[in-house]
Amino acid sequence: MFRLFQVTSRLVDRAQSRRREIYFLSMTVFIVLSAVIGGNVFIKYYNDPMFANPETIMQHFATPLFIALVTMTAVLFFGLFFTTVISMAPFKRLRFYEMEFEFENKYAKEIMVANQFTFISTMLNNNSNTIREMISNNTTELHEVVEQLALKYKRFVNEYNSGVFLEIEVCKEEEVTAPQEKKLLDEVKKSPYMSNTFVNRVLNGTNLMVGVVEFSPDVDRVVLIARSNYDYPFDNYDKESIASLIEYSIILYEMINMVTLLPEESDEGTDDSGNSGSVDDTKN
Repeated sequence: MFRLFQVTSRLVDRAQSRRREIYFLSMTVFIVLSAVIGGNVFIKYYNDPMFANPETIMQHFATPLFIALVTMTAVLFFGLFFTTVISMAPFKRLRFYEMEFEFENKYAKEIMVANQFTFISTMLNNNSNTIREMISNNTTELHEVVEQLALKYKRFVNEYNSGVFLEIEVCKEEEVTAPQEKKLLDEVKKSPYMSNTFVNRVLNGTNLMVGVVEFSPDVDRVVLIARSNYDYPFDNYDKESIASLIEYSIILYEMINMVTLLPEESDEGTDDSGNSGSVDDTKN
């Protein structure tokens, strides 16, 4: 029974995010249906003797064309009502009942959200240590930086959230081959304001989130693919956590490159001053 409520909740969430598409498709179906039904009604009554030789006023007005138009109008009105109902009203009611059914899991979700913010704040507090650690391990490429942060986030989520199984894959853009992953990747690339997006499975399977890390045109994009088990779907908190991870990886990559370049410039400056000093001593 609980799985039925889960599937219903996923269907409701999917329908809410696709409300315009549902309205358009539903109305298209009813327009075609009304045309088919109206055409059949017209053909049915076209050769009826009652309409060939009308005797009453109603028979004069009730021509096959008129009956067909009235039938089409009735079907269209029913379609408009049906489409409006399925695309708006029931979702709010189902959302209300969903809250009632999932009320016991609210505390667990609050713990998960708190753990996500704990990881982000801890990550920022340990910024200096993280830079030193990555430099000592020669982790200077953007792909490597994202991979290290993603690994830490995955371990943290799986360790401190009971029942959650999170997998994160870091790869290049051309390595993304699965249709659903490529579709989400295209959505992120087309939007200038979105670094990641997700989709939750309605039936069995894993939930999917795809993010893109982009530093500059000279550096290859890095794609981050996260998967969670069915019972723990992604939500906006997860999306914001991954977005923070993506933004921090860009900042961290830039800082690591700045730190690794500073000693080289300092050494070059020391050599130049040393050489110039020796020349002055020789002149003297």
